[in-house]
Amino acid sequence: MQNTDLINELVITLQQHADENRAINAAKYMKEKFSFIGVDANTRKRIQKEWFIILKKEKKNIDRWEIIRELWEKEFRELHYVAIDWMNSWKKEELIEDDIIHLQWLITNNSWWDSVDAIASNILGIYFQKFPKQIAILENEWRYDSNMWVNRSCLIFQLKYKEKVNFEFIKSLTIQYQSNKEFFIQKAIGWSLRQYSKFHPEAVRDFLEEIDLKGLAKREAIKYI
Repeated sequence: MQNTDLINELVITLQQHADENRAINAAKYMKEKFSFIGVDANTRKRIQKEWFIILKKEKKNIDRWEIIRELWEKEFRELHYVAIDWMNSWKKEELIEDDIIHLQWLITNNSWWDSVDAIASNILGIYFQKFPKQIAILENEWRYDSNMWVNRSCLIFQLKYKEKVNFEFIKSLTIQYQSNKEFFIQKAIGWSLRQYSKFHPEAVRDFLEEIDLKGLAKREAIKYI
């Protein structure tokens, strides 16, 4: 079955459960950046679960990243969520080093906090655990990228690393972005520090005193200390 046919079947099934008011309200919540079919999350997940089974059966006949890109280029935000959930269902062993190209494309297209955060803190985080040498890409390229969502991804990809966080990297990013007035960057600084403070509160407290962090980033960072 062709990619387009597979995706069209998914869209038709989702549209059978569309709620116009839900679609309107969802679009408003997302500041009219995306259109919505109007399907609640539980219904979408039930439908996509069956669709993922079809994809698994078609595994030898499809390119997974082609499917992801086609979903991502559709206007409806629910299809982007399907793409994210499908990626999150992949086993760590399925990731290859070149996947970073596709992950960066997703982060920089149809970008908003919901998609970027889901990709960065999940699939991107797993990717760098599997390919730790690839973190050099973040250190030498992504942190200096002009795209704010790429910068945010550098700050939050370790959110689920617990005590294995590279705190030195977080500190260097915090210093680099400290004067950046972008809300999503300041929020991410505070978020990353707050998460690490769950395990090493003294280290975060000492660092905050050292750099005199202010505003939103500091308010977020000190919530648990």
